[in-house]
Order: sequence, then structure tokens, then C-alpha cells
Amino acid sequence: MVKTQNTGSGTSVAERRENRRDEILRAAQDLFHRQGYANTSLDDIARAVGIKREGVYYYFPNRTQILITIIKPLGLQLRDRVREILESDATPEEKICQTVENHLMRFENRFAESKITLRDDYFAENEDVLAEMQPIWDEYEKLWIGIIREGQDKGVFDPTLDPRLAHLGILGLCNWVARWYKPGSSLPVPDLIAMYNRMVLRSLRAD
Repeated sequence: MVKTQNTGSGTSVAERRENRRDEILRAAQDLFHRQGYANTSLDDIARAVGIKREGVYYYFPNRTQILITIIKPLGLQLRDRVREILESDATPEEKICQTVENHLMRFENRFAESKITLRDDYFAENEDVLAEMQPIWDEYEKLWIGIIREGQDKGVFDPTLDPRLAHLGILGLCNWVARWYKPGSSLPVPDLIAMYNRMVLRSLRAD
């Protein structure tokens, strides 16, 4: 009986800790989204949760680790999906459209994380963030380039285009959505995807 009680108590404590950790992440994500990572302190996060600053340190060593915990899953999700697209039997036109859709759908499904990732200029000066995120971004870029090159090799995309510059141009178009998109009042994301894909295909197609 004593062992059963201890197990239950231990589980309860573990659940409370996990709930508190999630609460900290939700509060931080909301603050980073509304006022920016650069303008949010650990004290701000602690106050939003209703705990002391020291309580945040129990779960996260610093503000940077909170940021990484918020944005890394989205980066992995984007990368892994594009790898699946590249390895599929779809045509190059279908692959590039699916890749644009994958990138833009995050503004509907995970808007806060997307805007946090694109909003602040903290990546270039934060070695910890770069160490975690740069390999993911680099692979993501290579996958995009691979799709464009495949289309060039098959004669459906303009062979005179630099694949990396073409990728950066498309990605810039997509990422700028974070600057103006407002859920509920802007063009629905599926309609935006359809419009962007028409523009992207026209710019990539061979004459």
C-alpha cells in the first residue's frame, strides 16, 4: 500500500511539473508573439505565470532555451515534410506547390511560433540559437533547392535560374506574410497558398 501511494504521489508530482513547464512555455510564447523576444525578460514570463523568477530557472536555464524549445519543433516539422515531398513520386510542379503549401500553412496552424521565428533579429547574434537552428535551416534550404534542380533537370523549370537564389526569392515571398498577415481578417491561408503557387509556377517554368 505504501509503495502504491508513493507511485501515485510521484506521478502526480511529475504531472504538476510537466504542467508548470507547459504553462511557462505558453506564457513565453504569448509574450514573444505580442511584444517580441528582445522585449521580454524572464521576470515578464515569471509574472505571467504567477511565479518567481527562480521558479522559471527550475525548468529552463535561460530565456534562450525557452525560445529554442518554442521554435525548434516547427523547424523540424517543416524540414521533415519537405524531405517527404522531395522523395515522393510527385511531379516537380506538384512538389514545389506542396512545399509552398507546407511553408504557408504554418501561418494558419502555428501562427505564433512562425511569427516569433521571423519577427526578431536575434538569430545572428545568439550562438546558442544558431547552434540548434542553423543545421535545420541549412537542410531545409537544400531540400528546396533539390526540388528546383529536379524540375530543371526534367525540363519543366527554367534552367537559367540559380536554384538557391530562386529558393531565397520564393522563401522571402512566403516569409513576408508574417509582417502583414492577421488571422481571421486577412485572406484565408488556403486562398493565399493558391495565389502564391500560381505566381511561383509562373516564375519557375521554362519558356
